[in-house]
Amino acid sequence: MKNTLKTYSYLISCIALFTFVSEYALAEKVTVRKVKGNQAIIESQTPLEEGQTYELVTDPSITADVDYKSGVLKTRNNSLTLGTKLDFLKSDTTQSTNYSLQARYGWNFSSLEIGGVLDVTGSDAGAGATTTVLVGGYFDYNIIPNRDPKKVIWGPFALVGFGSTSYPSSATGGSSTSLNANIGAFLSYFIGDSSTALRGEAYGTYQQVNTTATQTSQVGGGIRGLLMFYF
Repeated sequence: MKNTLKTYSYLISCIALFTFVSEYALAEKVTVRKVKGNQAIIESQTPLEEGQTYELVTDPSITADVDYKSGVLKTRNNSLTLGTKLDFLKSDTTQSTNYSLQARYGWNFSSLEIGGVLDVTGSDAGAGATTTVLVGGYFDYNIIPNRDPKKVIWGPFALVGFGSTSYPSSATGGSSTSLNANIGAFLSYFIGDSSTALRGEAYGTYQQVNTTATQTSQVGGGIRGLLMFYF
């Protein structure tokens, strides 16, 4: 009987020791210093050997599906982008006012962003305004996935707009149809810890204007600055 009790006592002690060691091992923490793809630089309280493989016990609270509505990380699921330009030009004989307004609404899929574009440009040299309204879409490919807390996002983009141009009656009058396409690169920088970003674009552009009599095409390039609000 005594031997049996000793055996049970020994087993209970082993189980308790195993449980303590296991809990201590599970409580071991590592700090991730840098991540690139599936590779990471970590700092551990326990000495590790280079080239060795270690099995990590996954914390049940860790999941690949991050809840960006939890308040810890800011959401970047949708975006509203605004840009504007206003010029006043004057010479000894003429003067003109030129403006451009652009708004975009998009959906962010981390590596891809797509959305709609509304672009309005106008020019007035004193004899009436010439106004062009374009509606289209844009596409971004993010080299760096666009998720909080990433601060700098960059990659290629494309934008296409279709619409019409209205001319003042003092000039030719009437209207024409237009196609405007941009292909280039962008860089977005998030301000502080906010979900607001400054975006710069450099692009090549193709423009086609069709009237009842002629079709004209132009190619060139440009730069553009925009303010983006993610939510």
